[in-house]
Amino acid sequence: MSRQHKIAILKYTTKNFWLLLIPLVRGLIAVGFDFYNWFQGAYLDIIAITLMVGMAVTRWYFITFEIDDEGIYVNSGVFVRKKFMLPYSAVSCASAKRSMWLRPIKAVTFSIDSDSIPMAGKRSGVDLELTLKLNDYTKIYNKIPNESTKAKITYRASKSNLIFFSFVFSSTLSGVIFIGTFFIQGSKILGNKLEENFFNAVSGVTAVMQKIIDGVTPVSVALTLVIALGWGISFISNLLRHINFRIQRCGGNIIVKNGFFSKWKYYINISRVNCADLRQNLLMKICRVMSVHVSCTGYGKSRNEIPVFVPVTTGRRVMSTMEMTLPNFTPCNISARPKTTYILAYIWAPLTAVLAVPAAAVAAVYFFPLWKSIIKFLLIMAEIPAIYLLIVKFTAKFTSGIGVSDNSVTLKYCTGSQFHTVIIPKSRVAYVRLSRSIFQRFSGCCDVWVYSRGERAARHRVRGIRFDDAEKIVQNFT
Repeated sequence: MSRQHKIAILKYTTKNFWLLLIPLVRGLIAVGFDFYNWFQGAYLDIIAITLMVGMAVTRWYFITFEIDDEGIYVNSGVFVRKKFMLPYSAVSCASAKRSMWLRPIKAVTFSIDSDSIPMAGKRSGVDLELTLKLNDYTKIYNKIPNESTKAKITYRASKSNLIFFSFVFSSTLSGVIFIGTFFIQGSKILGNKLEENFFNAVSGVTAVMQKIIDGVTPVSVALTLVIALGWGISFISNLLRHINFRIQRCGGNIIVKNGFFSKWKYYINISRVNCADLRQNLLMKICRVMSVHVSCTGYGKSRNEIPVFVPVTTGRRVMSTMEMTLPNFTPCNISARPKTTYILAYIWAPLTAVLAVPAAAVAAVYFFPLWKSIIKFLLIMAEIPAIYLLIVKFTAKFTSGIGVSDNSVTLKYCTGSQFHTVIIPKSRVAYVRLSRSIFQRFSGCCDVWVYSRGERAARHRVRGIRFDDAEKIVQNFT
């Protein structure tokens, strides 16, 4: 039986364990490295940290694993021992992350997932995650089923495609969350210094902007800086995460590699891929480019991870790449589209926002005239995405639809501001459901829901399909 790399002990300590060390180190420096006086004043903190480390070491010691030709055997638990076996044949995706700080000590974070519910009971978790020595990781990866064929098909994403992909799929929200976490955690160490520097920067930028734009306020500048900085952090993170992106097919397996400072490697079982999702936003649709994401249990499951299969490139190149790597995921012709008059259900929400935002701004200026410049700024910030979303939903009405072939079903629909073309093999369809509201009964249409298999069924909805056409689609699955 083998044990994890010793660095895994840190994983079993509390989340903010390292913050407890800061006052201890400060105290030691304050007393001039007089260990006796330091211990007298901080012995309770030292005992608490020692207990935490001791519990982490104990937990690490009692987790053992064995690599077999059939699968991986794992034993865990201190007082109540648990045994767990994961066969290689059930693996849908295996991933290995060699973080920048783990590479010098030859440690790898290794995860394996299948379509079953994880042992811990958390649907967002994986079946098995271990921090392994590099030799143990190599041994496991070599035993995962790999067809003995020398024929390999490789696709490499160009740097321009990866830059465009990072530009399109960067999330301002995730960047803002990172900034908030940075200030919260940083203030625990450096006090209010970070906040003071930020507000000084805002004041400096405000002074410059006031020379260019009359009436600009510090609040407007602060909001703009946070949004821009948040998006920039997300963009750089995505680019470094997906740089050197390469996929390689060998028989029924696909290997995905990417990363710059930290290296990721994925093994994907093609037979376990539930669906392929060709994604576009409005800009990508105009430029006739798209990206391909796949639904496979374990792939793209971690936080801030995108299950990308082909980064942004032209539609023609996407189709040729999918024919080589995913031959069973070919889109078919759309045979059922939303009813011609069924348009209000698509645009009512953004249309309401477009009309309501100016009305709310006028009312706000009436009651708070001194805040007119700030309200004007917020009006513009809110109206731009509302108009954009109205255009997106109007476009979605005329591009949505469903097509069914002998082997697969293709669904075109829009969620949020993203256009999806989802291809699901019939063998991976869990079930199909038709739903009708009161208004849809009068108009003779319905919503078609298609659920794809996986650890948990993923649902895809196309709105406003004629009820007669929807019934024909259901008959194709019987």
